[in-house]
Amino acid sequence: MAVVLDSYVKRCAAALEEFAGQEACGALGIRDNVRGLLGTLARIDAVVSHEERRRVLSSRVDAWVVLLKDVMYEVDDVLDVCAAEGAKILADDHPPAPKVRCAFMFSCFRYSGPQKFHHEIGFTIRDIDIRLREIEDEMPPLPAAGASPRPGARRDWFNSEMSRSCHDDVVKPRSAVGTQVQKSLGGLVPRLLREGKKKVDVFAIVGAVGIGKTTLAREIFTDERMTENFPICVWVKMSKDLSEAAFLKKIIAGAGVNAGDTENKEELLGLLSSALSKRFLIVLDDLDSPGIWDDLLKDPLGDGVARGRILVTTRDEEVAAGLKAVVHRVDKMDAENSWALLREQVFLESASEEIQALQDVGMKIAEKCEGHPLAIKVIAGVLRSRGTSKDEWQMVLKSDAWSMRPLLQQVPQALYLSYVDLPSELKECFLHSSLYPEDCPIRRFDLVRHWIAEGLVKPRENKELEESAEEYYLELIGRNLLQPDPDNLDQCWMTHDLLRSLARFLITDESILIDGQERSSMGSLSSLSKPRHLALCNMENSLEDPISVKQQMSLRSLMLFNSPNVRVIDNLLLESATCLRVLDLSNTAIEALPKSVGTLRHLRYLNLDGTQLSDLPSSVGFLVNLQTLSLEGCQRLQKLPWSISELQELRCLCLEGTSLRYVPKGVGELKHLNHLSGLIIGQDNNDPEGCDLIHLRAMSELRYLQIERLDRATSGASALANKPFLKVLHLSEQAALIEEEENEEEQENQEGAEKEEKDKHEVKSAQWIRDDSAKVSEKIWNELTPPNSVEKLVIKNYQGRKFPNWMAGPKLNTSFPALAFLDLDNCMSCTTLPALGRLKQLKSLEISNADSIVAIGSEFLGTTVISQAISFPKLEVLKLRNMKNLEDWSLSVEESQTLLPCLKSLHIQFCPKLKALPEGLKDAALCDLHVEGAHCLTEIKDLPKLSDELYLKDNRALLRISNLPALKSLTIDDCAKLKHVSGLDMLQHLRLVFPPSTETYYFEELVIFWNIAFPRWLELLIRLQANGLRRFELQCALPLLRSCLEGGKNWHVVQQIPEVRITSTDGKKYIRYNKARRIYETNAQCEEKST
Repeated sequence: MAVVLDSYVKRCAAALEEFAGQEACGALGIRDNVRGLLGTLARIDAVVSHEERRRVLSSRVDAWVVLLKDVMYEVDDVLDVCAAEGAKILADDHPPAPKVRCAFMFSCFRYSGPQKFHHEIGFTIRDIDIRLREIEDEMPPLPAAGASPRPGARRDWFNSEMSRSCHDDVVKPRSAVGTQVQKSLGGLVPRLLREGKKKVDVFAIVGAVGIGKTTLAREIFTDERMTENFPICVWVKMSKDLSEAAFLKKIIAGAGVNAGDTENKEELLGLLSSALSKRFLIVLDDLDSPGIWDDLLKDPLGDGVARGRILVTTRDEEVAAGLKAVVHRVDKMDAENSWALLREQVFLESASEEIQALQDVGMKIAEKCEGHPLAIKVIAGVLRSRGTSKDEWQMVLKSDAWSMRPLLQQVPQALYLSYVDLPSELKECFLHSSLYPEDCPIRRFDLVRHWIAEGLVKPRENKELEESAEEYYLELIGRNLLQPDPDNLDQCWMTHDLLRSLARFLITDESILIDGQERSSMGSLSSLSKPRHLALCNMENSLEDPISVKQQMSLRSLMLFNSPNVRVIDNLLLESATCLRVLDLSNTAIEALPKSVGTLRHLRYLNLDGTQLSDLPSSVGFLVNLQTLSLEGCQRLQKLPWSISELQELRCLCLEGTSLRYVPKGVGELKHLNHLSGLIIGQDNNDPEGCDLIHLRAMSELRYLQIERLDRATSGASALANKPFLKVLHLSEQAALIEEEENEEEQENQEGAEKEEKDKHEVKSAQWIRDDSAKVSEKIWNELTPPNSVEKLVIKNYQGRKFPNWMAGPKLNTSFPALAFLDLDNCMSCTTLPALGRLKQLKSLEISNADSIVAIGSEFLGTTVISQAISFPKLEVLKLRNMKNLEDWSLSVEESQTLLPCLKSLHIQFCPKLKALPEGLKDAALCDLHVEGAHCLTEIKDLPKLSDELYLKDNRALLRISNLPALKSLTIDDCAKLKHVSGLDMLQHLRLVFPPSTETYYFEELVIFWNIAFPRWLELLIRLQANGLRRFELQCALPLLRSCLEGGKNWHVVQQIPEVRITSTDGKKYIRYNKARRIYETNAQCEEKST
């Protein structure tokens, strides 16, 4: 079921039809054979399209389906052979010699001369046609013409306006919980926080599958109150096959301790006890046996030094009883809450009238979900794809998928419907995603290229395959079948175990998943004669024959996950698996790639990221169908083979993070590349074989380009001129050596006038060298001229004294009309910034390590006195970092001019000489301001629109904070001289960090710290904010913490605040106080009395 026949037959037919019209087909003399095969496929396609939905709704697999899939895979392989051989014949003036052909053996047959090859390929196609006709006779007949289509027949999803309009928002986290979960969260968290008599308390969330247990547990696990109270938080996904050693290692690793290679239970139990040295929360998700507490956890946790909580989710009441846990039961959602969750998931921004018009049918759909939050969520994804048409919603309500016979127990019908509703190509992509282990995040970049390599992405006019694949990805997220990682939007997960179970059930007839650690597998290793996909997880040492040689011959994808110890891949495995399209060996310890990799002539995707390779065999040049070659993070990789220029179908080449000395200039011949990262320009020792800028001229399809070592370029003229589709551009030179600092350090250790004079001469020589480098750098960069399609630009280690001409002119906005993200890093010699305020689409600007900039003035804004233009009209994020000589920053404009109307976030970090924030910020509607390491800054004032957060750290001269009337949250960390804080009318959250150095300062200044009292400004602020301040956090040394104990010198201040959290500098002692709930907890009191 991994291949969806409807989609696969159409893809093969389309590819055959395209090939039939090409010269290569005529050169092979097989055009008539191909056209005959096309006719047969057209008839079969009609039947398959009709039968596909019926097959999905039935657990029965007809015999003709199995036969047809096998033949279609063979058609796909033969088509690869024909395309490559036909292209080779056309490229050669004369028939190639047999010795050359020996290097280009195919999986189907061996080459034995042009005429015999033509005969063999023609015979193979005729044989396939005959077998297809025989299968056709076994297929059910088409229904009579004019028969009405089944309910739920869908239009092309690409044309759905709703789908397209939602694509921009689907990766943003949406609430996945209903009001019932929120209510449960509000009750459970305080219970978990409350100290009991036991050292370790156990809580259990009990409920049926898909009812929301894991969702509730995850909400608790990530709740700010929990993370603050439990420094160690560990999440373990339970499994029947998880060994005791593997289970203990997961907890130990979650506590930040490396358990090494030991498998000894007693050693691991001892490690566990010592690893949990602080208050801990351990979540055991989907636990099915209570024995794990008595057998493994009870003694080491009871004997440990820290108190903690165990939270389990389970379907079985007896498990909770066996653990003697405090039980919280999760029930099905009622009708009102079901509709509320469905409405929230579907209608992101719709008008209330639209919601009202669909309420009746929507509530009926919600009712069919039977109170299952997961079911409601995936059905919401279906409805979102249908738009706000009531007829479309009625079709979902009346779908026959609601009444289909369940294929798996406990899987709600809504999940079947969500799968059935998918277009054929998306069905395949969804099923493929289930090959990833459940604890392994799925990289968006890799996933879409896997789909392309497998041929799952339909070519579309005027659109790159990668763009279409991205739309597939967004559609699956929009349908809630994939879930974006909230911490990294470039990663995703399968939304729920039930969806993974459904998908894996549907691919068991073609896929094998082996977990070496759990010693388990999905898919029969013996009965599955022709597996197409093999996923290996937690493998050790070497990869030798995980399945039989016969099974390897049919594989189309082989992927390794979580296997960092695998050092060897068996040569026989690659020689046998000649039909591979995807080979992912990333993040393993493989040191050498077998030469036999060159026999994988169908291979499209090769991922070797993070391996220990020092070079690649020249045989990779035989991978004529390869589309993606990824070598990111291969730190030992020093050279690429010259044969890389033979990879004419390559679309993506990733070289970032390697130790390459140069990149062969033949890379410039790869005209289909649309993604090229880590490109090293030039070469050491003036070797003419390295790639220079001039060799990039033919790469007109690039969308992403990252260039390094521009300082070795000889000419940049028009290198980027013909890149009309380029979106992301990284330009970098090698970082300049900081010779002056080195010389100064040496000078301190030298004696005598002669040595000092010699040092001065060396410094001058270094300055001359930098001057020459600056001139060369400016010349090269001025010639680059990036295309106006660029949306993200990164400039790093630029050595020129002036920014390139294409950044400095008055036509900056016309040069970059689409530029939204700009990062200027380590441009250490530039003394002024360009007029970046003219960039009308700029949303994010980061400037770092600009040591030569002393002042930022009106030139930065790009406006004049007579200009009415808005400076930075769309800028939302501005970051200034490590600008060690920046003293003055001015944003002064005329009253008629507008400045930074959209700025939300401003970060100023490590600008030690900056004297003041610019007055022009007073009109900016800032949400957050972060100031760190500004040692000359004395005051932060007059920011009336700053609303969410002000974060201040290590600002040594800061004396005053005033007139921030809208601010809600303030963090002050190590600002020792602060004496005045006022005008914070809306403050709700105050967090202070007093490191030992700060307290020492207060002692020296005799500011009441002799009496262990709060600073005067703090007492005054708390008194003035008595009605508004909701939460106070303090991190300090033990004497000050103890002064806040009940009855202590500062207790009269603490008890006024609704919620207080105070921790010692080392994190071991604490005070927790909640006024409304009458909670007062501490572990500092006993020690105080004992002393």
